Amino acid sequence: MKPRHLFSDHRAKKIVALLLCIVFILSTATLTIYSAEHPDIHSPRAILMDEVTGEIIYEKNAYYPTYPASTTKVLTAIVVLENTALDEMVHIDYEPGVAGASMFILPGESFTVETLLKALLIRSGNDVAEVLARHVSGSVEAFVDEMNEKAIEIGAKNTHFTNPHGLPDEDHITTAYDLAIISRYAMQNPVFREIVSSPSLIIPETLETPEQRIYNNSNRFLWGKGPSHRILYRDALVDIYSPRVDGIKTGYTNAAQHCLISSASDDGRRVIAVILNADRENLYSDSRTLLDYGLDSYQLVTLTDEKMLAASVTIQHGTRETLSLFTEKAIHTIIPSHVSTGNITQVIEAADSYVAPIESHQVLGKAVYYHENQILGETNLIAMESVEYLPLYRRIPVFVVLIGAVLISFVLWHIHLFRLRKRKRKMYSRKRMERYQ
Repeated sequence: MKPRHLFSDHRAKKIVALLLCIVFILSTATLTIYSAEHPDIHSPRAILMDEVTGEIIYEKNAYYPTYPASTTKVLTAIVVLENTALDEMVHIDYEPGVAGASMFILPGESFTVETLLKALLIRSGNDVAEVLARHVSGSVEAFVDEMNEKAIEIGAKNTHFTNPHGLPDEDHITTAYDLAIISRYAMQNPVFREIVSSPSLIIPETLETPEQRIYNNSNRFLWGKGPSHRILYRDALVDIYSPRVDGIKTGYTNAAQHCLISSASDDGRRVIAVILNADRENLYSDSRTLLDYGLDSYQLVTLTDEKMLAASVTIQHGTRETLSLFTEKAIHTIIPSHVSTGNITQVIEAADSYVAPIESHQVLGKAVYYHENQILGETNLIAMESVEYLPLYRRIPVFVVLIGAVLISFVLWHIHLFRLRKRKRKMYSRKRMERYQ
């Protein structure tokens, strides 16, 4: 006889499937609010980052090492900006023999560092990259060492450069993520921001080059209008030019294909998109898809500013009875545009009281910010002033001391009276004894 089952196999499978579905829905219910529908792009490697918070909004193979082409020059510009003055003169007494995009520098010409930086980032001159490298560090090799050190300092994880311009080399690699954080760092520099947002560059004539050098920015987001500068975007042919875009850097080699780091800002927000190894027809459309998605689908929220009053706690055995706690740093985050900021809650994690001494800037707890069950951010709570330990005798109130003094005086006075009476009784007893002897 076959064993009797409570459910048939078919029915059991249906129930198990239903239970798994319910568990999945419950486990993801608090997360779906923060995952707006991701855009669809064709490029093989990409990332979208919020410039203020550094949060990653979208990524596609963003951590795979690859060739970066001239997007390398963002890091080149950083090292130059942080190691020279803009008005320094650079005299070129040799002919920079570098292939690819060029400013066509000739021996005998002199330019300021500022002019060369503009030619580096707007014209994307490979010869300019070599000239600047030799000016800053004495040799290209020493400059590249500084580039790699700076990349690590910024936070790059998989970047190793062998030249300052990005021409192909099997050891010259980075990732979309690394380029995003390097670009985010660079955009903090106002000179860099101004240069990469410029649609064109005019370099005055020199004795060696008697005509002006006029270059459009290699980034057509900044100026590309008209029939020859159109892309298919949201099922329509539109100009490549976008008023939101304010930088950053293009790149192309046969090995790297088309690369573009772009930034866009609107209503106080800026996002950075990196597209690597793309086909020509997808470069700008994919970049704009990401940039518009980041600006339109998310909002920037300030959870707290730096050093904001957050709580008050009791202090035991100290020179004061209470102490205010303040947030250690400002906390910003991004959330989907449709999420109401009114539902964000602050939870204070701190004890009700602390024992003195307390040092200034000592961490005494933390503030955690939630939307429903999701943590949006947190910061330490610190004391802004110190509290010294107060000895026991100094902690007794004055009126208690006065009352104690009165009581002690009363007791001592009565002891004194008792002793006087006792002495008088002894004297009286002695005199009586002498009288009857």
